[in-house]
Amino acid sequence: MNKIIYFVICFTITANMVCAYRQADLQRVKEEGECIKCDLTYADLHGLDLRFSDFSESDLSYANLSNVNAHGAVFHKTNLSYVVFKKSNLKGVDFTDSILNHVDFREARIWKSNFKGAKINNCNFTDAGLGSAIFDGNNLKNSNFKGSILYKTVFKNGAEIPK
Repeated sequence: MNKIIYFVICFTITANMVCAYRQADLQRVKEEGECIKCDLTYADLHGLDLRFSDFSESDLSYANLSNVNAHGAVFHKTNLSYVVFKKSNLKGVDFTDSILNHVDFREARIWKSNFKGAKINNCNFTDAGLGSAIFDGNNLKNSNFKGSILYKTVFKNGAEIPK
């Protein structure tokens, strides 16, 4: 009997972790296009129009944001760990002071975006367009920039593209 109870508890905990976002927060994004200080962990937002949306101080870790149009969006002080932005429009996005661990930016358009003070670790920028983007005070050593466009990209205060 104890084993059955243990299994039910473990299954419930695991299921809740996979679907950890708050339903009200996801609904707010779909209706209003933004959500400040929200929990959108593991949320599936792929393909949404998030132009000029504000996600400041939110948790979007493990979310799927592939193929989104987030032109001019704000992710200031946002946890974006393990997020997928593959093939997304991220032009002019504010990533300042955000957490970017293992983020997939493959083939994304990230022109004129600001990464100042963002904690960047093991991100994949393969084939991304990063023209005129600003990297300021970031550690980029473990990130991949293979095939990315870096026309007029700014690297300052210790931020250097890995060799």
